[in-house]
Amino acid sequence: MDIETLLVLHASPTLANMKASSLICLKGLTEENTAIKEGLGKKGLSFHIFTNRKGCKLLFVYREKKLKETLSSPTAMRILEENGYDTSSLPLMLDRLEQRFLTEDCPHEVGLFLDYPPRDVCLFIKNKGRNAISSGLWKIYSDKDEAERISAKWTKCRKKYIECFQNGAELSRLCVTA
Repeated sequence: MDIETLLVLHASPTLANMKASSLICLKGLTEENTAIKEGLGKKGLSFHIFTNRKGCKLLFVYREKKLKETLSSPTAMRILEENGYDTSSLPLMLDRLEQRFLTEDCPHEVGLFLDYPPRDVCLFIKNKGRNAISSGLWKIYSDKDEAERISAKWTKCRKKYIECFQNGAELSRLCVTA
């Protein structure tokens, strides 16, 4: 599968500027497409490659301003600081997340970076992934109605982007300028 298809399948809400970021496993993809990164960078997207402890490359696609806002909530800041993050800058937080991926397959606080509700991330960590009241794109522990509304919005966006892409829309046209 090529990088454009992966972005449409797994990062549509981020492309649409509805979500701060998305994380895509690049398993089997051998080369980065610099032209895509440069073109989407002009639309406000940034990219970071992580490698997890199993050697899998992960493409982190994000909207810098939106991600900073997401990570600045008091709950998110507390969780990050408890996990050794220097929350004074986004580059420092991304560096720490990169370190965490090297020691854990999927550090639980990554949910904060993926724009999941901080309360759900906090309770996921506290409950070790058990006792969720519901499950969808993430495990829900607090406001089920709000989480389902967000999930439905992201899922609808993904379906629409896949349809448009399959009908010939270029990735650059699907990416909203922020």
